[in-house]
Amino acid sequence: MTTTDHSYLRRRSLYLAQGQYMLASDLRQEAFVRALDGRRQCRRGYQIVHFLIGIMRSLTSQDREAERDGLHPVPLDLEDDTLAMASLAPSPEQVGHDALHYRRTLAAIQQSIGNDPQLVTLLDAVLDGEKGIALQNRLGLDAKSLASLRKQLQRKLAAAAKDRSIP
Repeated sequence: MTTTDHSYLRRRSLYLAQGQYMLASDLRQEAFVRALDGRRQCRRGYQIVHFLIGIMRSLTSQDREAERDGLHPVPLDLEDDTLAMASLAPSPEQVGHDALHYRRTLAAIQQSIGNDPQLVTLLDAVLDGEKGIALQNRLGLDAKSLASLRKQLQRKLAAAAKDRSIP
């Protein structure tokens, strides 16, 4: 391939890769791979540069069609011809890590609010799902005092969870 041919192929790949999720160099490389491994065959006497550009056009066309059609489940060939679905359940290692992380976060929260019985009662009531008037009655507070106590609890929770990553 001459330098002129290579330059032309490079310019065409840059043009074809515009608006795609692939780089022009990856597009050229995949065209070469498909030509060399025999998936695509060039007719005798046909210019190799135009053959490679045709492959690149096909690749970008396939990419646009796949994006337009969206994601589809991929069936796997199993012995009983059923569709294998990936499990949405977390791995045992992740479950153990998450549980440890959450226990440590809860311990930090309990340490932060443990010495204030009103905050502990508010947190328990909120976790029980109480709201509004029922929450005011349980704590024996008016609306303004409850709002103040909630802000205080939010500050304590934020301080306890500060610098704690989500697993």
